[in-house]
Amino acid sequence: MPPPGPTAPLPEVLLPATPLSRLEHLVGARRLAQVRDALRAARTRLAGREVWHVSDNPTRGGVAELLRTTLPHLRGEGIDTRWVTIEGSREFRAFTKALYYRLCGVAARDHEDVPDPESGRDVYEQVSRAAARRLLGVVRRSSVVVLHDHQTAGLIPYLREAGCVVLWQCHIGTPLDAERAGPAWDFLRRYLSAAHGFIASYDGALSAGPPDVPIRILTPSINPLAPKNLLLRPAAEASRLMARIDRDTGSLPVGTPLVTQVSRWDRVKDIPGVIEAFTDHVDPGFGAHLLLVGPRAAGDPQAERVLAECREARERRPNQRDRVHLVQIPTDQPTEHALTINAIQRCSTVVIQKSLAEGFGLTVSEAAWKGRPVVASPVGGIRQQIEHGRSGLLLAHARDLSGLGAAVGRLLADPTYARELGENGRRHVRGRFLTDSGVLGLARILSDVA
Repeated sequence: MPPPGPTAPLPEVLLPATPLSRLEHLVGARRLAQVRDALRAARTRLAGREVWHVSDNPTRGGVAELLRTTLPHLRGEGIDTRWVTIEGSREFRAFTKALYYRLCGVAARDHEDVPDPESGRDVYEQVSRAAARRLLGVVRRSSVVVLHDHQTAGLIPYLREAGCVVLWQCHIGTPLDAERAGPAWDFLRRYLSAAHGFIASYDGALSAGPPDVPIRILTPSINPLAPKNLLLRPAAEASRLMARIDRDTGSLPVGTPLVTQVSRWDRVKDIPGVIEAFTDHVDPGFGAHLLLVGPRAAGDPQAERVLAECREARERRPNQRDRVHLVQIPTDQPTEHALTINAIQRCSTVVIQKSLAEGFGLTVSEAAWKGRPVVASPVGGIRQQIEHGRSGLLLAHARDLSGLGAAVGRLLADPTYARELGENGRRHVRGRFLTDSGVLGLARILSDVA
């Protein structure tokens, strides 16, 4: 147990109580009735116990998006749901980023690997111990606690010993290189063995590491009512797109076909590989331009490094340089950031997601929901998000540069086929990956563990 004594609680994210009825015009009354029944059963079994979620931050990344999408609906149906975030030092953030690359089986940079995870054990446990102490000052011993990703795994033994029901949810998929990922899973195993259960984004996601503890599948979902996914007026889409492109990279000719990847500036997203595939394998005769869109990198050393690598990759192709645009979207105004991403995706001719590893590609479902044809790597949950040849195109493997170029070229050459994939993709997302599906899955898990 962490040492006793008074201490400030962890920062809490305020969650509204959002009614499910807001989704009825999109998914229908029958689907919502099924979700309400599951939530009612979970509420009865929980019998007033709180459900806590713990993540590393309240705004950045897919985990924060997922929690903001689902948790308000649990509160709206009477389940006492709370969300707090841990606060780590700069050393902790640097170490957990390196650990993330290890878990994904990807080198932090070319010809370089991250240090041995054991070198960061002391700082990791120091932050975990302090966070557990602060959390246990407010969490009741009978609570259910869901810890998200590797940053929070160190809290598991403390919460288990205190009497909580502890679940660890992993949002990272199967690693690109299992041998490289092995030491990272070895590092986490000491903490994971104390969990009551695990939650993964798809079947097989956790085959690389956890001990023999029950694994439940919770497929992530997108919020169709969020600013990032709302239907926009065409004039507003074009205005936001052109304002951002003009500001960052120079104007685009009217009617230019756009091939877009939206992601963090992250080695796991293989953005330099996207540049190479586009410039070397997409015929310039299509007149298409490549948009690589991510948050502003300033202040994030890893993101700045990847962005520099992307600039270098573009500069190595002077004849193609004007067709490649690196777009940074400020995040200090979250709604404006989301609306700009929305507009860029809707204005795109083809959306790609060339990840080297992925638990679940939110941008894949976001683009498909907007009716855009998607080309993506066959990794992690993306294999469930895309029905190859029907609702999108999957590459042969994660490093398939020529295949990416051929797939993009096929869609640029055949707008009718591209439109068909986009329409099928939207139907696929509506059936499996909207908010109600995520809430239903979480309700069933809570009912099971309660």
